[in-house]
Amino acid sequence: MNYPSPRQWLLLDAICRYHSLSEAAQQQALSQPAASQALKELEQRLGATLFLRQNRQLIPTQYTLDLLPRLRQLLDLQASIVQPQSDSGELRLVASETIGCYLLPPLMAKFRQQYTGAEIRLQICNSSEVQNQLRLQQAQLGFIEGPVLSTEFLLQYWRKDTLVLVASADHGLPDDASQLQQQTWIIRERGSGTRAVLEHELARCGWSPAKIMELQRPEAIKQAVRHGLGIGCLPLLAVQDELAQGVLRQLPSPLKLERQLSLLQHQQYQAPLVQQFIRFLHQAGVE
Repeated sequence: MNYPSPRQWLLLDAICRYHSLSEAAQQQALSQPAASQALKELEQRLGATLFLRQNRQLIPTQYTLDLLPRLRQLLDLQASIVQPQSDSGELRLVASETIGCYLLPPLMAKFRQQYTGAEIRLQICNSSEVQNQLRLQQAQLGFIEGPVLSTEFLLQYWRKDTLVLVASADHGLPDDASQLQQQTWIIRERGSGTRAVLEHELARCGWSPAKIMELQRPEAIKQAVRHGLGIGCLPLLAVQDELAQGVLRQLPSPLKLERQLSLLQHQQYQAPLVQQFIRFLHQAGVE
């Protein structure tokens, strides 16, 4: 059988990342005609249509989506053979909001100082989408704030995180937790780790907020709370500056809003650079 070449596999992976033949060609140092010809030959060798065109984008077919996890394992394995020292290569991370915005950036910076050849990509989404990105092999390591029910991942508890209820400094709420239910609660969308922890605690206490407003970003919730639209439930990491400045104030409540932050990886082969990053996290003392 005439197998596809390594260059064709790399091009396929690049197109899946950029959804653009021209950008993939540029990333692979190919001319667009050469990339187009390579893609055509790859489809002929595999006997399948790999992409559909939609609004100038190349959308992977189901055949390609099914192929992608195995392809990325192959590329990671190839990289580990060529670069056995595990000090260079691509590190694809996906993290939920709190971890991606407040915890990972300084760690990534320190890691790059030690491993200058590492190219780190970080995608931020909610906890359920983190698991989906790992499932599709679009990321190598995931960081989440919510529970993990699937057994297809290796789960490692990473560190604890605290959620707090906050209001604007001039909201006028008394320090009486019984009145909190009567307020508008500004909270994250379903699928986020913050929402899952909050709903569990509301059910445990038998609480039912009078009105709920859903927003998808912690920063949007902070701004809505600051402008008096209601009370918010946010990670302490996200509001500690505003609390210190007196812009927001923390509200007392019987809710136990602590959660575990977890590191997820697929139960299959992991590239040496990924293993090196995990070791780095331990050595950084952030567990």
